[in-house]
Amino acid sequence: MSIDPTSHALHIHTQDFFCTAGRGMERFLIDELTSKLSAGNIDTMPGKVFFKGNLDLCSLRKVKSAERIFLLLHKGPPLTESKGNALFALRKFVIGEPHVWLDTLQIWEKFQDQLPQKEISQRQENVFKRKLDNDLTGPKPKACKETVKKEAHINNQGQTPIDTITQLLPQKLPVADSEDTVQPLFEHNTCEPITFRVSCRCSGVYTKTMTAQDIGRYIGVSLSKQFGWKPDLRRPRLEVFVHLNDMYSVVGFPILRQPLANRDYIKSTGLRATTAWAMASLAEISTSKYVLDPMCGVGTILLEAALEWPHASFLGIDKSESQLKHALENVKKAGVMNSVAFLKASVLGLPILSESMDVVISDIPFGKKFTCSKDMKELLPDIIRQMERVLRVGGVLVLLLSQKLHYHLKTNFNFRPSESENLQIHGSNSLTSCKGEGSKVKEQIAIKNYDFTSLTHIESHPVSLGVTEALFFKCKKTSR
Repeated sequence: MSIDPTSHALHIHTQDFFCTAGRGMERFLIDELTSKLSAGNIDTMPGKVFFKGNLDLCSLRKVKSAERIFLLLHKGPPLTESKGNALFALRKFVIGEPHVWLDTLQIWEKFQDQLPQKEISQRQENVFKRKLDNDLTGPKPKACKETVKKEAHINNQGQTPIDTITQLLPQKLPVADSEDTVQPLFEHNTCEPITFRVSCRCSGVYTKTMTAQDIGRYIGVSLSKQFGWKPDLRRPRLEVFVHLNDMYSVVGFPILRQPLANRDYIKSTGLRATTAWAMASLAEISTSKYVLDPMCGVGTILLEAALEWPHASFLGIDKSESQLKHALENVKKAGVMNSVAFLKASVLGLPILSESMDVVISDIPFGKKFTCSKDMKELLPDIIRQMERVLRVGGVLVLLLSQKLHYHLKTNFNFRPSESENLQIHGSNSLTSCKGEGSKVKEQIAIKNYDFTSLTHIESHPVSLGVTEALFFKCKKTSR
């Protein structure tokens, strides 16, 4: 499926977008797109959320759980053509209707015009540096055809990049017959053509046919011949994003050069900002007054929460003086000093009054390589006992745990089950009553080592941290 404008003139009321997100973050992204942007036609795939809207750059930047935001050119099923037709099918899908590219490029230009002056100045500085490099290093090829000819000499046999790719891939992969005669369809208004690069991600069956580098190179040559654009891997003006796997095929333009996940207000990085924001959104801070992170590190969770819910008061505690110093720098840079405070103390002896906090939220340390250390297993009961003590009845506890720590928690800690979990338990008990005494003994719930029945388990939600898989663990304090 591809975008099909009704005309080549730019009078589109809504535009197709998509966001990339870490695994497990799609749920939070959908909630944001619905509540903040009133987006329509929302569709999700693993790692991506597609939507439609008539949005400006300021609105799109409100999305906190996305990694990057793109203008969508094409979205379709996986390319499953045979090896002999792979390149032809790839070019046909990526290029599609050329005017779709031109219309989307004009929309992309409008977004670039909305960039803050600081970013525009940086972009102009990059253009100046590129021109200066050209002056210092001598004349460059004037057109893409000359670049292709220059690469042909390097190949020793007079082969073009497309010919080289067809040799790298399985034999008998045809290239579109009309490619050699395609004339540039679009010349930019400036004296220089648009510079671009192709960012390609390829996984699944396609990797058996060709590599991401091969695909990127082939698409780059095709775009150069189709539109007269100039490849530039160092400082391109435009990035073309192509993702091919066994579930879908996607092509788009990133609206911003820097990912949304790279917050410019965070000086010292800790937990990824998108993950921190998702934790805060689970904690129901919108109805809370006092929020505590008893192992705050550099303060990323509190910072993201304070920016989103400035009405609440936030307290970060950590035993590391250097971590607290970085946390203070982050809070100052983000401009939330009035709502965030820090205190040096240990989570094992929190200097906080009992039942004084509406929310306790924390990233439990996983160890140096995100593993479940023996020390943390031993300390976890005392840590949660302190969190339970300072949390008021009705308050929310949200933890980020490694898979091993979560398994240890579920195996050895006794939490009050939620209503849905109670239904599952009752259903299981009814089933075992029909199986006889022997089966019933086998399915009895094991006696846990630590009792936290004042905390009702709400949910455990898996989320990817890139190098490891983790879980959000949410409870509510329902009794003293």
